[in-house]
Amino acid sequence: MKILYFMLLLSSISFAQKQISLEEIPQNFDKKVTICDKIYGSYIIKSNGMTLLNVGKSYPDNPLTLAIFEKDLKNFSYIPADFLPEKSFCVTGKLILYKDKPEIILKSEKDIQIIENSQK
Repeated sequence: MKILYFMLLLSSISFAQKQISLEEIPQNFDKKVTICDKIYGSYIIKSNGMTLLNVGKSYPDNPLTLAIFEKDLKNFSYIPADFLPEKSFCVTGKLILYKDKPEIILKSEKDIQIIENSQK
């Protein structure tokens, strides 16, 4: 049943946007894409309250960062920095380059789908 749910989730996401792998990031800047992977760690910037989530590997080797502005944390029913590390997920958003690092900005919990009990 969980495999069926995962396949339905991926198929519904893939119809909406192009799903890419982490290796395909350089060819897809400024495009709206879907990426599925794992969050390896998090960091909250003390000066502005922004939450950074490291995707694919631990910082500083992470090939992608998911960023959440402090003002958008109210749109989550959990604390992303505490809840999301070690979770597998799919995210859809515009892929940007910030300080030479690929990034997708999350504005709400709806922007990220957690894949329960996955082995990634």
